[in-house]
Amino acid sequence: MEQHAWSGRIDYIHDERGERGREWFTVTTHDDGHRVVRARCEMDDTEIMRDVTYSMNGFTPEEAYIRIVIKGKHEGSGWFTFDENEARCEAIISGGGRVSQTMKTPGPAASFGAHPVLCDCLHASLYKHGGPKRQRVTNILNSSHSPDGSTGPMLGEWEFDIEFIGEERITVPAGTFDTYHYTYHLDHYGWAPEEVWVMPGSNQLVKIYWDVLKTSYVLAELNGDPR
Repeated sequence: MEQHAWSGRIDYIHDERGERGREWFTVTTHDDGHRVVRARCEMDDTEIMRDVTYSMNGFTPEEAYIRIVIKGKHEGSGWFTFDENEARCEAIISGGGRVSQTMKTPGPAASFGAHPVLCDCLHASLYKHGGPKRQRVTNILNSSHSPDGSTGPMLGEWEFDIEFIGEERITVPAGTFDTYHYTYHLDHYGWAPEEVWVMPGSNQLVKIYWDVLKTSYVLAELNGDPR
């Protein structure tokens, strides 16, 4: 089977404290339209480590595995699957034991927040260019409602507005890139907006800024050609 892959690193930069974490990732795409994200995330200040494998058909979720370690101790592990009208989670949570969830969905889940910041950018695939400047996106599932993804992992739901700001050429440590700039409006949850810059087509993260965590997430290294 023909496949294409790229990899890289994303640095987490706090407004005041500097580098507070990082994320290594590999993305593989196949000729049949499938896409697999593998990510290892670590946050120095909160001592969170997360390992994720997330598979999609295009950008539509199919399955994911997430393992969370906090301060050297296992917090939780979960396996997620997504079908035509249903999402399921089988998890083991520290202090909570075995958890089984089934959630009905109005059609296939539109997107899934697995909590690598790389995956935050994949929600941009739901935006319909040529439509309204600000669009509500729904039927998005996630593995944690915590801003840093430190709880669970368990199934939850999201919805928010995506606004297209425009095309921007920006420079990050990995280089200079032509991007689409979006704003995710999260006021429904009492959170500041999330500013997102992605490569058109692949929705590869170039930069995110989120005032809730006072952190910029910047592409620090890129190997290969995202597509």
